[in-house]
Amino acid sequence: MPNLYANFVGIDVSKDKLDVYEAKNKKYHTVSNDKKGIAQLLKLLSPQADLLVLVDLTGGYENNAANALHKKGFNVHKAQGRKIKQFMSSFGQKAKTDRIDAKMLTIYGAKMQETLRLYQPCDNQLKELISRREDLKDMLQKEKNRKERFCNKHAVSSLTSTIYFLQKKIEEIESEINEIINNDKELKEKAQAIKSVKSVGDKTAMTLLAVLPELGFANRREIAALAGLAPYANDSGKSSKKRKTSIGRPLVKRMLFMCAMVAIQKHSALKAFYDNLIQKAKMKMVAIVAVMRKLLVIINNACKAFYAQRTFTGV
Repeated sequence: MPNLYANFVGIDVSKDKLDVYEAKNKKYHTVSNDKKGIAQLLKLLSPQADLLVLVDLTGGYENNAANALHKKGFNVHKAQGRKIKQFMSSFGQKAKTDRIDAKMLTIYGAKMQETLRLYQPCDNQLKELISRREDLKDMLQKEKNRKERFCNKHAVSSLTSTIYFLQKKIEEIESEINEIINNDKELKEKAQAIKSVKSVGDKTAMTLLAVLPELGFANRREIAALAGLAPYANDSGKSSKKRKTSIGRPLVKRMLFMCAMVAIQKHSALKAFYDNLIQKAKMKMVAIVAVMRKLLVIINNACKAFYAQRTFTGV
């Protein structure tokens, strides 16, 4: 399979500056991480079909640069620092500077380009809104718990007002999320593909679109690992210990847990799968996690079918 890209630019991001490395010209540049610096960056580079710009994912400080590059027509990938660190270690690269990091981004891009997903601005918007929704839901639950304990009428009145306010804000955010999805043809159709799977509803679909954008691009093992639902072996010599899943993405796990509980009751195939595991003396939670993993694989297949432009009618 031919390479998608021939040229690479790596951008290491910090709060105040952007360190840029052009692999083709072997040139380094440093610009400020603000409107003026990003404007300079856009003048230094020219968008090309075979050029991939890899931007270091740095807690949001990369967003302005990534958005500006995408708007200008560049192919942009936001690279996770953990993956880059592991990649550098595999090369025996121990020294770490901003310039070295920028160069390693280009090497990472050249080696891993077939597996990299291009950045879309809507990804970040959805992720921020979902994150804010979860914060508000957490505050709402705490206020509800306090209301159950309090007796003073003024305190209860205050809590009631706050609960109503938080509920309205959550509704507003979910309305904004739906608007973003409905105004984007790809997101709207992908959401429909996700919801075509029995036991998956609107809120799960919007959450998966924001928090697990790899759906439809990763294989079943990769998607399970990303969600933290892949059991890893823990064997050494004659010792074979209990397999455990990794942390993954907690919000995805919470949403899939709720979907799995519904699926066990209403999804005939997954109910039979769960019952079979229980009959084999599997622990209840182990069986539920297995259903969560199987459900995620079905959702991933639905998204793959969507990207392949095939009709998917659910299962």
